[in-house]
Amino acid sequence: MKTDHIDELQADWTAQGAELDPDAMGVVLRIQALARVLTDQAGERLEAFGLPYWQYDVLSALRRQGSPYTLSASELAEAGMLSSGAMTTRIDRMLEAGLVRRRRDAHDRRRVLVSLTNQGLEMVESASRARFEAAVAAQETLSAEQRSQLNGLLRELLAAQ
Repeated sequence: MKTDHIDELQADWTAQGAELDPDAMGVVLRIQALARVLTDQAGERLEAFGLPYWQYDVLSALRRQGSPYTLSASELAEAGMLSSGAMTTRIDRMLEAGLVRRRRDAHDRRRVLVSLTNQGLEMVESASRARFEAAVAAQETLSAEQRSQLNGLLRELLAAQ
């Protein structure tokens, strides 16, 4: 079995005889380390499209809605776990880049709707292919059964939080 630097940390805790569970900490530390690695890998793939990760996050949230690729600004903020002010700033920057358009909801003038432009749709389509390829490449050492099992275990952990 391969080892990593987290094995060393776990061994240090075990050697100290502390009444702590080094396996639980190993799981958490590996998830945290893997999150950093995967975020960096995704960022590298998205750089080729001139997209910062945050822009891809917004564009992909709109793309996942299907045609007409629209969400309210508050739904986008919620999806991105951001304040409405932070999302407004992001939307403004993406408007300037021609990736999205903003309009008032015809049925509720208080709501602001954000939609992909053709340019934004083309960009997110290309970037999504690269993003999915990066996800597949990151897991190539796992079998399909292992990926499914890992997906289920991570879902279980996340749902319990």
